[in-house]
Amino acid sequence: MKDVYSFVANNDNTIVGCDSYLLGSKDEAYEMATNLFGIFTDANNIEIFKYNNKKFVFFGSVEEKD
Repeated sequence: MKDVYSFVANNDNTIVGCDSYLLGSKDEAYEMATNLFGIFTDANNIEIFKYNNKKFVFFGSVEEKD
C-alpha cells in the first residue's frame, strides 16, 4: 500500500518550495527528498511529512551534502 508523503524545502528556515507524492516506502521517501534538491536548488534542507489518520506527521529530514 502506498502512502502520501509531503516534502517542504527550506533554506535557513525559509520555505522555498513544497511537493507531495504517493510512495511505497520510507526508503522511497528519503530518495525522493534527495532528488528534490535538483528541483529546489535554493534549498539546504528537505523536511518529510507522512499523511497519517487525517493529518501530516513529521517523518524526517535530509540535509544537502556539500
